[in-house]
Amino acid sequence: MMKYGAEHEEHRFSLSFLEAESRGQWRDIFLGIHLAEGEKLPEGLEAPSILVICNTDGDIIQIVLHDEGCDSEFQFTYAEKAQIEAYVGELENV
Repeated sequence: MMKYGAEHEEHRFSLSFLEAESRGQWRDIFLGIHLAEGEKLPEGLEAPSILVICNTDGDIIQIVLHDEGCDSEFQFTYAEKAQIEAYVGELENV
């Protein structure tokens, strides 16, 4: 997790499913982030969560890093996105 334009910084975390909802042609999946022991959030990121937007076929269209439930100025690294994609791929009947 890093601010847009900031130096690349990887974080170790696990994920949890919070909820899913349909809106027309999209399926929104909300995930919680749980930092690994010894990890710290980037400065300025207070309460992160994830919105994964999928199409009706289950293909991931976008992954959004929220802070306190709103869009934020932070983004995930490629490795972090890959972890999120793998997690969503393992969810059943969401």
